[in-house]
Amino acid sequence: MSDEPVNIIRESTRNLLQLNRRIHKDEESNSRRAIQEIRINKETILNIANKLKTKSCIPISDLQTLKNGIMEDSNYVEIFLSVHGALRGLIRELTGHNVKKQCAAAGCCCNLALGDSRACSTIAKAAGSYLSTALDNLTTELAVSCAWTLGNLAGADPRICNILTSQGALAKLSEIYTNEDIQDAALYALVHFTYQMRDDLKSDQLIKILQTLTKLDISMMSAQLLFITSCHEHFSENVTEELLQKILEHIPIAFEYHTQKCSQIKKCCKLVYLIRTLANMDKMYNVILNYFSLNNMSDMFKSLLNSNKCVSESCLWLLGNLFNFCDDKQFFNMLIS
Repeated sequence: MSDEPVNIIRESTRNLLQLNRRIHKDEESNSRRAIQEIRINKETILNIANKLKTKSCIPISDLQTLKNGIMEDSNYVEIFLSVHGALRGLIRELTGHNVKKQCAAAGCCCNLALGDSRACSTIAKAAGSYLSTALDNLTTELAVSCAWTLGNLAGADPRICNILTSQGALAKLSEIYTNEDIQDAALYALVHFTYQMRDDLKSDQLIKILQTLTKLDISMMSAQLLFITSCHEHFSENVTEELLQKILEHIPIAFEYHTQKCSQIKKCCKLVYLIRTLANMDKMYNVILNYFSLNNMSDMFKSLLNSNKCVSESCLWLLGNLFNFCDDKQFFNMLIS
């Protein structure tokens, strides 16, 4: 198959990924602000940075102010990181024994990770291993914030993905977590890792991610991760029939959700990502087509072809591949009848 359709779809995913990277800005911290807002300026950030630098006892309120301030003005990221020793002090709070301070420090790291690639590189080198270790923490808020931070860092630059991967982040994120919030946050991070790394993702790393996805329920985030991994050059040879069956069985569920909940102007949904994933499974086309025929899915596809442009074009891409590479044309006769 030509790489052009894959590259086009990858590009259409970029804006959504950039938006996701911004969404995870620790909204809970904003909800906890006092009614009397603290006026945050450059001096406020420098004052907190210098407290962290000097190892003085810092109150949780200062960490929350730092966390909120970074979100209000991205220039504060550079200001904070320009204070030598401030980041080291923040990591000290992240790895300390006060859980509330740990969570607040993780929130600061999460928002700092929304900076440019230079800032993210500095944070990744200094805090990456600690963030990965915290994924096993029993405090959900801390583990989730650290997973989001890893995702935000990975979303900045492929080179940062390499730094974090060498520290064990990708392997930790690819594990299965019993806590749903932590698992969702890990998937969020994996989406950014796999998108940035693309074919630089090693086969053993890809296999581990696919094994994890096989054991998880299909969600919007896991569907997005499935599609991105399906663009990998070694995906088709490593995807299992078990994972394929899971995707196929979920298509009708995703279709029902799409018809009931998705507006015509919505560009991407779980169904779109699953269809695009199937379109990349060139070694499984006969199995896919046989499943569609046996389960009388022609009416569903007729409906989807009349859906919004994003959905209809995804369906046409899949059906075109199935038509070109499969000998059995019975399903297509059902489509035009």
